[in-house]
Amino acid sequence: MSEFVDREREAAREFEEAKKLLEEGKIEDLKRKLRELIEKDPYFLEPYILLNEIYEMEGRLREAEEILEEGYRRALELLSQDGKLPERLEWKHPTNRHIIKALIGWGTFLWEIGEIERALEVLKEVYRMNPTDEPGVRFYILAILEGMGFEEFEQTFSKDGEYDLKDLESWFERKAKYHPEILKACL
Repeated sequence: MSEFVDREREAAREFEEAKKLLEEGKIEDLKRKLRELIEKDPYFLEPYILLNEIYEMEGRLREAEEILEEGYRRALELLSQDGKLPERLEWKHPTNRHIIKALIGWGTFLWEIGEIERALEVLKEVYRMNPTDEPGVRFYILAILEGMGFEEFEQTFSKDGEYDLKDLESWFERKAKYHPEILKACL
């Protein structure tokens, strides 16, 4: 079984420092720093994700999509060996989290814009590689299979910007049994 565990990245430490600019409201400085981090290490993916969020808040939707897609492509480049993704890419390794976040970000973006089959493909792959599913990809997959849109999912389960895990788990237990062919590992 092939398992991918990313290396420690210097850019990760710099990224944590850069996030302080967000707290200080220095958005232009933050965007500049994030682009510098991408230049420095194009395979550290957190800057792509945060730039995507900033561009979305600014209404720069085309740029938001482009930067997120670039992060997704970089994730695939990082993970692919002979054109295949690894058997395992687990959250338990903190060095893998930026990759998993980038993959999930792209999958949920596709869901948001209505590209359901592509969204499911990406999210199922993330779930396959990380079956312990600490980030909760199974909830997104089930919501899609249940015909929920991304906004509906957010409105239903997000409270003050955080998911209500108790509500999600209860909902999942009720609904997952109707999709055993896809979610059998979750049951």
